[in-house]
Amino acid sequence: MTTAVRNYIDRCAKILGLGHWEIKLSEQNPPEDAWADIEVSQNLYQATIRFSPDLWKEKATDIRRVVAHELIHCHYAGVERLVDTLEKPLGTAAFEIVSAVWDVESERAADSLSTVVAELLPIPTFGER
Repeated sequence: MTTAVRNYIDRCAKILGLGHWEIKLSEQNPPEDAWADIEVSQNLYQATIRFSPDLWKEKATDIRRVVAHELIHCHYAGVERLVDTLEKPLGTAAFEIVSAVWDVESERAADSLSTVVAELLPIPTFGER
């Protein structure tokens, strides 16, 4: 399935304007409460996605939405880096508030957008049918 997943991620990345990115697949699992997560490089057009093995048991449309959600985070990477630089100028107390709000709201935005953006992506041909 790794080749199928790799091909699918590459295809989706191109559709979402990330064709110049290198999206790596990790063999490690994301946290237990997540279908997937993504770590975006600080200075390169690279990201690494970790998928839960249980994701592939879900409906193909749900897999597609999760993939869209994770790839959307690549587009937020610059703002993420900006937020990460604010601790010194804001001070720790203010930074913790800004950082916490950013974490929640960027996830909510990625989740909301993934529902719409997923419709642009092909249905994966793996997972539950």
